[in-house]
Amino acid sequence: MSSPARPARPARPARPARLSRLLVAGATALLATCTSSCFAVTDLQRFESASGASGDLSFTIHGFTSHVNEMFEYRIVDVDNVLQARGIIIPLGGPDAQLFAAGAVPKLRGPFNLDFYADHDMSGGYNRDPVAGTGDHSWRIPLTDALLDTKGGYVVAFDHNYSFSVLTDPAPPREVGAPTVIRLTNMTAFVGKRVELRVAVASSRRVVALYRLTTLGGPTATVTIPGMIEDGDTYTVEIYTDNGAADPGAARAFRMESHANKAGLDVTFDPATATEVHDAPPP
Repeated sequence: MSSPARPARPARPARPARLSRLLVAGATALLATCTSSCFAVTDLQRFESASGASGDLSFTIHGFTSHVNEMFEYRIVDVDNVLQARGIIIPLGGPDAQLFAAGAVPKLRGPFNLDFYADHDMSGGYNRDPVAGTGDHSWRIPLTDALLDTKGGYVVAFDHNYSFSVLTDPAPPREVGAPTVIRLTNMTAFVGKRVELRVAVASSRRVVALYRLTTLGGPTATVTIPGMIEDGDTYTVEIYTDNGAADPGAARAFRMESHANKAGLDVTFDPATATEVHDAPPP
């Protein structure tokens, strides 16, 4: 017996023209000018319009020449204006950068915005005066308009522009909890290298906090990522390091677990005693 005819698929809503140009232009620019700190999109046909699925965040920025020495931060903000994930780079280190955060966009509480900014006034946090048009350079992309890869991950390629968003509109986003403090010690072998710290909920492996030191300046460092730790949860802390030049032979990674309390998460990392792993994804 023949199967009943499949109903016609409803037409997909048109993507806003400016965002379409932004995404395509960003991917095209990466193909033409990719450096060691960015990636090339080699098969655009594997992407389609995102439809609310959750997954990884692959985020590439290009042309941030005026922000090389500034802090850069991204945030995943949910429908209730609550931060679900955030990542910080200090300093940005170059005009192009690639970020990857496994499971950063949760399955529920959407639709989500990807908010991001460069700390152009060097205040140490987000600050923009919407009336005077001064302060940090900041942007907002609805993830419902992002590209989706074959595994359900969000892919955003962004070229720097001057069409800024105000990330405190309609109100500053709320943090979900307490800070992460990671104390790096005995890091002499990694001085001068790139170090990235990733904090994930252990049960789901969803990266809620990320911090990248573009160049580790000394054998010790203390890193603080505010507001992403919930009391009572267990978190996986991953420490990834390489030479910043996409050389697999230079990459090393370590992983540890820690239980959070009301004060947040406070861990000390020593590569001499930590567990080294070989399945950590590159930035």
